[in-house]
Formats: sequence, structure tokens, C-alpha cells
Amino acid sequence: MRRVPVPLVPAPVRWLGVAVVAAVIFHLSVLAVPPEQPIVAGPPDFLPLDKWRHFLAYAAFAGSLAYATAEWDWRVRHLVLVIVGLTVGYGVGVEVIQAFLPARYFGLGDAYANAVGGLLVLPWFLLRPHLSFVAIPGDLGG
Repeated sequence: MRRVPVPLVPAPVRWLGVAVVAAVIFHLSVLAVPPEQPIVAGPPDFLPLDKWRHFLAYAAFAGSLAYATAEWDWRVRHLVLVIVGLTVGYGVGVEVIQAFLPARYFGLGDAYANAVGGLLVLPWFLLRPHLSFVAIPGDLGG
């Protein structure tokens, strides 16, 4: 079976990506002042806009972790446990921090949205055996 080549940037760059995603989530969730009026995109649909934001942010966090660990030679179930565990732990941790901030609050619905977003990484592990990671040189300057 032919494997699909996927470019793999150097590990420090991959981990910098994880740190940037985590920092953006932390900034928007803890440091930024929330708007006085919630931003509403239209009539409430299946899921409120803020839950979509949580879902997508933590899907990006889990995805960046999965890409950062792409060359780890661990059993798939262990990688899943570590990546989903770190994502859920980070999401719950941010929610706990918010409980102590005057303009924020702990939201169980937000924590669930974070966790479900983290689970969006699971298809990566179904595709991973069919991928071939091709290292991109660390020195692109020549």
C-alpha cells in the first residue's frame, strides 16, 4: 500500500506551534477582557457560537500536539491518551483559572466543548499508518 507523504518540519518548529496555539487560547480565555455583550452571530442554532470557538480552539491544540509528536514511536493508544489527556487537562485548567477571575467564570459547557474539540484529533490516528513523514531540513537558508 502506498503511503501519502506529509512534510514534517523540524521538531522545535512543531513544538513552537503547540506553544503558540496554547498561548493564544490562554490569552483569549484568561488575559483578554471579555466583551460586555456576548457576540452573537445570529439566532441560536444547534450550538452557541462560544461553544464552537472552544471546540475549534481545542481541536487546533490537539492537532498541533498530534503533529508535534508525529515521529514518536509510541503505541497509538498511548499517543491518543497523552494528546487527548493534555488537551482536556489544559482545557479544564483554563476553566479553573477563569473561576478565580472577576470577569470570567468556570463553565462546565465550555469544558465539555474543549474536551470534544480535543477528540477531533482521533481521525488523525486512523490516517497516521497511511502517512509517510518526510523531514524538511531545519536550515532552509542554504
